[in-house]
Amino acid sequence: MFDSSKKYWFDKNDDYDTRRRKKQCFTRSQITGLDFKGEMLDERDSYQILFLTAKVKELFRDDVNFPTMQNYRRRLFRRIKDARDYARSHRIKEKNRTILHDIYGLIWRQEYGEDGGSHHVHLIVFVSVSRRDHVTACEELGMVWQRITGWGDFHNGNRYAHSYRNKWGVATGYLHRNDEEKREALRKVIGLYMAKVSQTPLDRDEDDKLFGTRRF
Repeated sequence: MFDSSKKYWFDKNDDYDTRRRKKQCFTRSQITGLDFKGEMLDERDSYQILFLTAKVKELFRDDVNFPTMQNYRRRLFRRIKDARDYARSHRIKEKNRTILHDIYGLIWRQEYGEDGGSHHVHLIVFVSVSRRDHVTACEELGMVWQRITGWGDFHNGNRYAHSYRNKWGVATGYLHRNDEEKREALRKVIGLYMAKVSQTPLDRDEDDKLFGTRRF
């Protein structure tokens, strides 16, 4: 399905059993993520796609371990769910709507690494097309993350979408289910980058999930 997918799970220093487990994990995440994308596009014909990396400011990285980051991630998801539940039960004027009211679902992966070593969470977010400016929408979600954590930081992937053009293609911004070029770019981001098994936090327990999907 993808070219060069092996590098996203293969490490020549691993023994046979470790490679087999990593490949199984990679394939499992790949299937889960792509199935979720398909379900979202079956439900609605178009979205704004956000690509946010939620992380921690460099000054505070030594104070944040895997469970702390896991707790922050769960708090963000609860905040989104509460906002979506409220939006369904109340008629909210457009001027009072926040980005949290307009999120339908997301794919997430929690990792450790990059930028000299730090815990972070990658998010691919499916948002209402009423959000005309996807760069601003991604920025707004990042600022929610900052408020929740108090010492969080973020990378707005929508602002730098051009940097992915020669790697996977541009998967962010407006996506219609009939746009095969953008759907293929999104398939690569989900099926390769989000499914990868590198940058695994060492301080996680065996049962801790590193990849998942959420519908709101």
